[in-house]
Amino acid sequence: MNTGIAAGHKVAYGKFFDKKAGFISLEWLPYFANYRRDGYDFDSAWEDSKVNRREKLIMDVLTETDSDGDIIWTDKQVLSTELKHLAGFGKGGEKNFQGITTDLMMKTYLVTADFHRRRNKKGAEYGMPVSVLLPPEAVWGYDAVTSVYSESPHESWRRIVERVQQLYPDAHDAEIINLIGKEPK
Repeated sequence: MNTGIAAGHKVAYGKFFDKKAGFISLEWLPYFANYRRDGYDFDSAWEDSKVNRREKLIMDVLTETDSDGDIIWTDKQVLSTELKHLAGFGKGGEKNFQGITTDLMMKTYLVTADFHRRRNKKGAEYGMPVSVLLPPEAVWGYDAVTSVYSESPHESWRRIVERVQQLYPDAHDAEIINLIGKEPK
């Protein structure tokens, strides 16, 4: 099954822009990650209370810890419907799975890596394709995603704004900020 541009991993796909889906080139993904994450990896963000418990429940399903206690980003191909269950969301469990995954995408801790159809008990595919969500580090590697962590999140934000202004010179500042987010403090 050809699942399209998300599966090709030539761009990042997710709900990155005002909680709406879009693409970010691999050239610009590190700048978005640095700006949106405020320079924090997920485990550091958790330690400093910059992410919430429900976000951690989801990320824990998609990561493992090595013998030194360091996070290992796995590339498990878990459908978002399965991820919801595995993370404890749904009937009788945690609420707002879609909202939490959207927040994780806005922070660039998750991307839509692919789409797969569900399979019945006999192994036959059925229904509409469902997203496979992964940390971008699992798709492109830690070094690629965090390659601009040496600059300030504000500098990354400024670069993004300037790039959007180059591409869309008629765009108003308010429109750009609405699309990419507010200037970091």
